[in-house]
Amino acid sequence: MKPIGQILRSKRESLGMTLIDLEKKVKIQKKYIEMIEKNEFDRLPNPDYTRGFIEKYAKAVNLNAENLLNEHQNELPTRKLSAKEASKQIKSTQTTQSTDQSVHKLLAWLLGIILIMFLIWLIFSQFIFTDKNSQWQAEDINKSRNVKVEKKTEEKPIASKTEQSTSDKQKEKDNAKVEASTKLTYKNFDGANLAYELESTEPLKLRIDSKIPTWVQIYDDKKKNYAYKEMKKETFKIDEKVKSITLISGNSTSMEVYINDKKVSVPKEADNLITRTYFFKVIQ
Repeated sequence: MKPIGQILRSKRESLGMTLIDLEKKVKIQKKYIEMIEKNEFDRLPNPDYTRGFIEKYAKAVNLNAENLLNEHQNELPTRKLSAKEASKQIKSTQTTQSTDQSVHKLLAWLLGIILIMFLIWLIFSQFIFTDKNSQWQAEDINKSRNVKVEKKTEEKPIASKTEQSTSDKQKEKDNAKVEASTKLTYKNFDGANLAYELESTEPLKLRIDSKIPTWVQIYDDKKKNYAYKEMKKETFKIDEKVKSITLISGNSTSMEVYINDKKVSVPKEADNLITRTYFFKVIQ
């Protein structure tokens, strides 16, 4: 018996339907259709959506979806990766990096100690090797002349009104810069990924608001995983100094995304996508 993916592909090709034609018809991204045709269900964002994807595919190419799924039940994934297992996988990839970081920290610590010891030696050498009595004084030339050394007092210049007003204006500008703000800009949509640019001077909070339970995965450029589960409404605090945030959602048509209470807009051409990938480039 042929694998279920091969059966679907053969039927699609017999109808003269391309991957792009099928993508538009079933609203499933092209790369996920290719995974289904190769029986690579574990590579899907959430293997639990495999049955739904295959059912849509089968109906689009005039096949009996229910019979097809029953006959190839043993080929379908039985469970999805848990959050705990996903965390273990992420930790295993970070083991080598953490070892290198430990070595770098040790070297930095040793260099810091050497620098501190050098500074201490420099300060003490000034006291030990400097003879205060050898400093030249004008009154030592001829004491009979009673030469007195006058100490000049430095006078601080009084700032003019113009300088004071300029200084006040500069302080106001500096204070305005410190005020917290968040700016979210939509960049482009390549048919699979939605790209945004995020500028913020305040801590980042990402909020999910969905009418029905939907599968969501959130991670940053440092490979930290914030979510890998189904949810309806939930808020996540993003770590400081991240350079990018990636969000993958399952049933996206009933879900809205907010960053610092600013709604993430979606272009019309991406409205009907079931699975969406949001990419946020962070500028702080």
